[in-house]
Amino acid sequence: MKTVAVIVHWGPPAPTVDVAERLESCPSIAQVSVVANDGSPRPAELPTGTAWLLPPRNLGFGGGFQLAARDYPEAESYLLVNNDIRIDEATIRICLDLLAGSNIGVVAPTLVNGDGLQSGSAKLSPVLTAPRARRPPQDRPCEADWVTGAVMFIKAEVLRRVPFDGRYFLGFEDVDFCYRVRDAGWSVVLSPSRAWHTGSTTIPRRGNAYYIVRNRLWFTRIRGWRLRTALAAASTAAVVLPRTVLLDLVRGRGLATSALVRHGLADGLGRLPPPGEPLVDEPRAAQWTSWR
Repeated sequence: MKTVAVIVHWGPPAPTVDVAERLESCPSIAQVSVVANDGSPRPAELPTGTAWLLPPRNLGFGGGFQLAARDYPEAESYLLVNNDIRIDEATIRICLDLLAGSNIGVVAPTLVNGDGLQSGSAKLSPVLTAPRARRPPQDRPCEADWVTGAVMFIKAEVLRRVPFDGRYFLGFEDVDFCYRVRDAGWSVVLSPSRAWHTGSTTIPRRGNAYYIVRNRLWFTRIRGWRLRTALAAASTAAVVLPRTVLLDLVRGRGLATSALVRHGLADGLGRLPPPGEPLVDEPRAAQWTSWR
């Protein structure tokens, strides 16, 4: 199975170069491709076989991945992986063997970090649609509602029929993708084999406050879950926003994070953009916080 690994890059080059070098040494990976969403030039230390793609603008997580996948239409499968993930050849091989199953569209390893399980058999809470990681069986694969896009194997046929929705830009696109894959008749499977999250980050943490709120509301609205949308919006307005204001004041950081929550709530309930491409002003969170 010809597998193309895609790293969506933003920020310092060293973590991306490290992951690219590790993947280049894996016999199961035919090609490594990096999408430089920050427009940065190719690092001199990047392996020569690794492609460095410069998109016309910051396409976000799902949009960047789709750009790279279109460059390799002959691939039989894709590995979408963050630059703070460590995955070895044995885990890659196990996941690809699972992906070869006729009705399996997406496979992910169990993701762990220094605190233990980070992302297992993922579910969404039934009321507030919040992501929850459930401990999977340790001796066999299991089906999941969704798996994290931090490290995800995707059958090429699946991606052709069910592309990532780039309008999310950052966050919840992996949830949305897996739900639509399952709607189309394929299974999403979690392997007991492990990958490791090193704990580094290449996106502004404050920016997440905006996207977590906005994209959760977009997701529930796109799914047609009116009650869940109302409950998520009410919880954000009545609990999350006041708590964030209080934390902003206690920590002496002005009202920067609470402003992101407020804008995320307003945009999440505003006009839904069409699927496919990110908004022209993304990253929108950069209007209210530093993005560098």
